[in-house]
Amino acid sequence: MKIAVISVTNAGARLSEKIAQSLNHVDIYAKAGRNLLKYKNEYHSLSELICKIFRQYDGLVFIMATGIVVRVIAPFIQDKRSDPAVVVVDETGNYAISLLSGHIGGANDLARMIAESIQAIPIITTATDVNNKPAADVLAVKLGLKIEHFDMIKKINAALVNGDAVCFFLDSALQSWDYSNKAAELGIELHELNTMTAINHDDPVVVITDKLLDVKPNQLLLRPPTLAVGIGCRRGTTKQEILDAIHTACTMIKKSINSIAVISSTVVKQDELGLLEAVQALNVPVKFFNHEDIADTINQNNLKVSSFVNEKIGVGNVCEAAALLASQSNKILLPKTKFSKITIAITEVKLP
Repeated sequence: MKIAVISVTNAGARLSEKIAQSLNHVDIYAKAGRNLLKYKNEYHSLSELICKIFRQYDGLVFIMATGIVVRVIAPFIQDKRSDPAVVVVDETGNYAISLLSGHIGGANDLARMIAESIQAIPIITTATDVNNKPAADVLAVKLGLKIEHFDMIKKINAALVNGDAVCFFLDSALQSWDYSNKAAELGIELHELNTMTAINHDDPVVVITDKLLDVKPNQLLLRPPTLAVGIGCRRGTTKQEILDAIHTACTMIKKSINSIAVISSTVVKQDELGLLEAVQALNVPVKFFNHEDIADTINQNNLKVSSFVNEKIGVGNVCEAAALLASQSNKILLPKTKFSKITIAITEVKLP
């Protein structure tokens, strides 16, 4: 987690150093002229600084009045799925307040961590936390799951706070991923997915699965990163063409596109604009493999090769080999499949 610690006063600048000692990957920003820190970044205008760095960090720690922080970050707040964690600490170090992105951004945990390091009181106002209830978005963050049908988070967490019945289910195919033990640490019991028919259909439900399901209005799906997608494409293939092909490919194996863990291809495609834009739209990492590794994988797995592709780029099978390399497994879910200007293969990723 990359964090910026920002202060406006001499006392705040001194506290910045103390807080930074307990965190990793920290940059300290102090008002110009303080000259109190051995290592610091100076700024003249707080609003100009935040305009510049708001999206550059996973967490922002402000040592100043909460009102100042509210006003200075207001123009840049967009969505809890993308906003950084924001924590406010008073300059005497008495309180660490989780202000923004408490669950998904990690501000609640960051506030607790800072409070412990400087012997302050953490201020957490999230309803599920103050009522000591497990939150669905916290579960997603802790287990590294993508939230599908995000609007359901509010309804699920409200039901939990109100003491209504909320059941959590885990696809039995994911039992080996140790999700049950990790969920238990949060006070959540995961039931087997095949028992879901026994519950009241009006009760809100949280389901962990990578499979495509007929989703009911009361269901929240959490998607595990189980898929590696290998792609080969012609020059000039557009972002939308690639996204459409990936979506169709996932549908063919009845898996969610939100369970893609990584996209992969050959180094020849590392400047392919449409592919890079598609990866950015999916918000997943991308890996490009050299031809030596791809050729070795083709030989080790006896993959079919195309003489045309081999003549064009130097290897005869990009998508299957790249998917196998990216997943670090040999389980192919979708073998090389041709679409217009695109070939796609999907493998199951190795257990983390």
